[in-house]
Amino acid sequence: MKNVLKRIIKDFHNRPLPDFKPRHADVPLNLDKIITIVGPRRAGKTYYLYQLMAELERQSVVPNQILYVNFEDERLELEGRHDLIIEAYLELYPELDLSLSYFFFDEIQELDQWEKFVRRMFDTVTKNIFLTGSNARLLSREIATSLRGRSLSFEIMPLSFKEFLSFKDIDEQDIYSTRNISLIQNALEEYLLWGGYPELVGIEDRFKPQVLQEYFNVMLYRDLVERYTIRDVSVLKYLIKRLIASFTKEFSVNKLYNELRSRGISISKDRIYRIVDQIFSIYMLAYVEKHDPSVTKREMSNKKIYLYDNGFAAVTQYSFFEDRGKLLENLVFASLRAQTDEIYFLKNGWECDFLVFPSTKQPLVIQVTERPDSDNLNREIKGLEMARKRVLNCKCLLLAGEVDQAVDLPDWCNVMPISTWLLE
Repeated sequence: MKNVLKRIIKDFHNRPLPDFKPRHADVPLNLDKIITIVGPRRAGKTYYLYQLMAELERQSVVPNQILYVNFEDERLELEGRHDLIIEAYLELYPELDLSLSYFFFDEIQELDQWEKFVRRMFDTVTKNIFLTGSNARLLSREIATSLRGRSLSFEIMPLSFKEFLSFKDIDEQDIYSTRNISLIQNALEEYLLWGGYPELVGIEDRFKPQVLQEYFNVMLYRDLVERYTIRDVSVLKYLIKRLIASFTKEFSVNKLYNELRSRGISISKDRIYRIVDQIFSIYMLAYVEKHDPSVTKREMSNKKIYLYDNGFAAVTQYSFFEDRGKLLENLVFASLRAQTDEIYFLKNGWECDFLVFPSTKQPLVIQVTERPDSDNLNREIKGLEMARKRVLNCKCLLLAGEVDQAVDLPDWCNVMPISTWLLE
């Protein structure tokens, strides 16, 4: 086994790093913490590790000081002999000071008792440890518990719109030339419909639903059925698809319970609550609470459903042209969620889509509409006005898919095309 490890380590050092497009995440390299990279499957966590390694090389860290092991490699059969990794590494490079080395462990959850091994490496070998793991068995809250304060978690989400343009080699800063404006607008339409998973950028549209369906199936069976030992797979599928189809809307467990009973399916409400909570744990769907000063009222009120990525709407054969406004609203949510999880909605006679409380920035209240016009403008402004009274010193935005005419707004509110906002 040690020879296999030596071959894996040496082969990695003898090859150049794979080509990658830079992501805009900002993960520190020397923080004396175990750095964990979490997020949805296929969002680019492994390639972000390569980006970190390339940055280390730019800082004059020699490749031999970087140990990379992907624990999904079928050749690895350690059977609890974790120290073979370090022994193989040292036998290859006996002159190395391991405290100056950087350990990158990919899909760490495949290593039995990985928590104890990583803690011991951090305490006795090096402070430079970076982990990724699929959210099937490695979620941020579990990492914090397992590594007992030694770690910091960072999320790698599907591509932001800026990253999406970069992956398509479109200049995000050229907003003046007619040709580039058209390229940005066409890219936005593609991004709106199919989302930002990196693999989809270079794939023909006709294959994208199939790829997204594969992502959906992996999340369903590995991240849910296997992880939580769910036996009622048909019920699980029904609940997921109902939740996805309800994105941007409020949902009620009572309603789901009654729907299942009307289909002759016997299941308790507690069981539905448990499955729904498990669904929300895998970076496919998210919920937003209704804003209220009372924590109890927030938790007891209905939540609004959103997708982490617009592409998953295609999994349920959602009609893209049924309501383009829903896709725009979800796109705004995904962009906000990549920056903070302090996101709420407001509903009290009038509705405001988003109340956002970034940790270091001015609070935001946001309405999203496809096109502001005489039919909806009063409603959107009333919602913002209500939110503005709730959130003092906030910035008010009306984000629109299209702004094709002058809009008469109060001086405390700005209207902006979503494409412009995404590029700010």
